Amino acid sequence: MKKDFWKNKTVIITGATSGLGKEMTKILLEKDAKVVAISRSEESLKGLQNELIKFSKNLFLIKADVSFKKDCEDAFKTIKDELKTADFLINNAGVGLRCEVEEIDELDIKKVFDTNFFGAFYMMKHAIAFFKEQGGGTIVNICSLGVKRPVPFTSGYTASKAALSSLADVARIEFKKYNITILNAYPGSISTSFRKNALGKPYPEDEVRLSRLSPDVAARRIIRGIEKNRKEIYTSKKDYLFVLFNRLFPHVSDFIVEKAFEKKLKRL
Repeated sequence: MKKDFWKNKTVIITGATSGLGKEMTKILLEKDAKVVAISRSEESLKGLQNELIKFSKNLFLIKADVSFKKDCEDAFKTIKDELKTADFLINNAGVGLRCEVEEIDELDIKKVFDTNFFGAFYMMKHAIAFFKEQGGGTIVNICSLGVKRPVPFTSGYTASKAALSSLADVARIEFKKYNITILNAYPGSISTSFRKNALGKPYPEDEVRLSRLSPDVAARRIIRGIEKNRKEIYTSKKDYLFVLFNRLFPHVSDFIVEKAFEKKLKRL
């Protein structure tokens, strides 16, 4: 892989001011990319700007809530007017939800879909139009390992990411002729504030996790997957092997998950 793969490339990242998005922003700036950091929080954007002041020449900030169609439209208009071009869109913004199906609040699951699915959908639509016009580009959707192997209490969140994953799989085929590449990443558990900020019921400290990575490690592995043009990107070999095991032995996989969550399922 060329060392200058990212040099002077313009990368749009949603949810860029915290967790995985923030780490990807840092790493890409270190690799001489230009990063358009999108967040709904002006305060968080200012904090990011102050923290990454040495990269100010290549860091562009846009306040936008991707769950609003107009914000996505305005963001792309700004990018087109000011930067003229873009090479990558990373749909990273996300909202968590932990709750059993029976007790999911309709407003909560709507908020989750508004950001995780519709927000990414709006951004993808504008990116496709932009990339078609300029002759190509790459879209990366940060999905979830749960799409490949769902676990209890994550149905609402997983459903939103599964919808995004399926949308992207179809779009990949539809727009290949326009030199548009669409990749999906399926990270497992990452040590960020994501669970703390999730809607629904709080995550217990002893919640089962297949793996737990630092956001820096997860970000670097996703970026490496993008560089290698992997259609499906996993952040650990353990995650990939468990997905493969689930495909080959779905009933056994169900049994393993049921046993892992046995105590919590008994409380339902």
